[in-house]
Parts: sequence; C-alpha cells; structure tokens
Amino acid sequence: MSFTGLLLAGGESRRMGQDKSLMFGGVGRLKEVLLRCGAHRVVVLCGAEARVDFFEGETWADPSHCNGIHQVVEWALGQIEGDVMLVPCDAFLFEEKACKALLEIAQQGGVPTDLNGRRQPLFSYIPKSFEMPSTVESMRNMTESLPTVSAQGYGQCFTNFNRSEEIEEHQHELSRISW
Repeated sequence: MSFTGLLLAGGESRRMGQDKSLMFGGVGRLKEVLLRCGAHRVVVLCGAEARVDFFEGETWADPSHCNGIHQVVEWALGQIEGDVMLVPCDAFLFEEKACKALLEIAQQGGVPTDLNGRRQPLFSYIPKSFEMPSTVESMRNMTESLPTVSAQGYGQCFTNFNRSEEIEEHQHELSRISW
C-alpha cells in the first residue's frame, strides 16, 4: 500500500509549554514510522512560514487563507494525489505495528479510535476516492463520512498529548517507545 504521510506540526503547543514536534523523538521519529509502513512521501505541515526550515525534508507552511487545522488539511489534501495518512506531531505513543494495523483495517479509509473508543480524526487514513464535505467546519466534520475503525490492541497508540499531566499519566508506556 502506498500513501503520503501528513505530519501535523503547526500548533503552538501553548498548553504543553514546549514544542511538541520535538518531544519523544519528534517529527523525525514519526516520519520514520510512516516510511517503514509504506509511505512513499512524508510532508510536514509546519504552521507558520518561520517554521519551514525547522524540519528536514518536505515541509509546507500554512497558506494565509487557512484558519485552523481543518482548513490546512483540506488545502493539503487538494495538493496530493493518492491516499493520505494523517499523524499529529504529539502522537508520542504511535508505533509501526499500530500504523500497520490501521493500514490493514482501513484500506478504504477510516478514523481510528483511542483506548476510550473515541474517534481520532487527526490519525485518519483518507483514500484518494474521499469526497470532501461541501462545508468543512472541523476535523470531526471533515472525516465524519469515513468509517470508524478499531485497531484492536493499539488504542493507546492513537492518543495525542496536549498537557504535561498527560505525559505523567502515560510515563510507563512512553518509556517503552524507542526514539
């Protein structure tokens, strides 16, 4: 299976207090996971133009007309031919085996669930046949037509982190990930 990985690294990390794209192996680790899982290309969506040189490889700044991650992802999908897998830069527990499980289950597209059974649109697998809703108001709205998929046993890998307290809660799991 061939796809383009889109790494979402444009947030300001205000709640975390430090740049999440650099934590726990950062964007570089996530890029390697995607490449080992079959991505033929990985693009980092970095936010402000000033962050483009911050990352190695193909990096795109947010277009000035975009206000919010949903608009940036909608724009990026329009620039890419083929299937796309989204991964947020704060996917500190994202691992190759979870990525491969999602790819196997969601070949026609899908949104994985976390340990609590909640859909995680920032980890969506979006097939080239995906039809964008006429109005995109959020990532949840954008991906609502994609099926919910449970990568059984890997729910924790589809967790993203916003605050340092969440890191403390998952310290044991984080200690097992190799950077």
